[in-house]
This record gives sequence, structure tokens and C-alpha cells, in this order.
Amino acid sequence: MFTVRIMNEFLHGPVWVLDDDGISAADGSLPLVEDDPIVRELNDDAGSLFDSYYEFDSHGQPCWFNKDKQRADSGRMLALVARLNTRLTEINDRSYIVEDLETSFLTNL
Repeated sequence: MFTVRIMNEFLHGPVWVLDDDGISAADGSLPLVEDDPIVRELNDDAGSLFDSYYEFDSHGQPCWFNKDKQRADSGRMLALVARLNTRLTEINDRSYIVEDLETSFLTNL
């Protein structure tokens, strides 16, 4: 059984498909999730928002993470993650479980 983990990562978005060993599965391993247009759109939207928190050549650093912007956008990100969770529940054919790490993280910012 696969696990779909919700956890933001730079240049990836929050949707991770993991195999039974908890290792990121090869692209195309779970087409039900990976090819769903709504999941893709929400993943892209959340990923773009998360990526916008990284600033390059800013604050005297080559790469700086803007935590203030992340906190300010937490409601928007929570809404995207909630929609993502809803969609993953709608299409689930019992071939995967969802492990949402992002909601609790964002709630505690």
C-alpha cells in the first residue's frame, strides 16, 4: 500500500507518494493520485506559494526563508491543503493512505 504524504518541499509541492518502505516512489507509481488534474493543480498552487518564501541573495545570505511571509500566508496554505485532503479522500480507492504533516505544522506557526 502506498502512502500519500502531505509535506511542503522547495520545488516539489506538498504531495509525496511513498512506497511500503516510506521511500519516495518513482513517478507514475500511483497514477490515481499523480495524474488527477485537481490534485496536480492544488499541488502546483501550494508548491508555488511555498517556493515564494525562499529569497535569493537576500538578508546577506545566498538563500533566505521568509518565515514572516509563511505565517502571513498560513490561512491560504491551510485552505489549499484542506482542499487537497478532500480531493485525496474523494478519489481514494483504498490503494493508499494519507499522512498529512502540513496541517498541524501550519496550525502551530
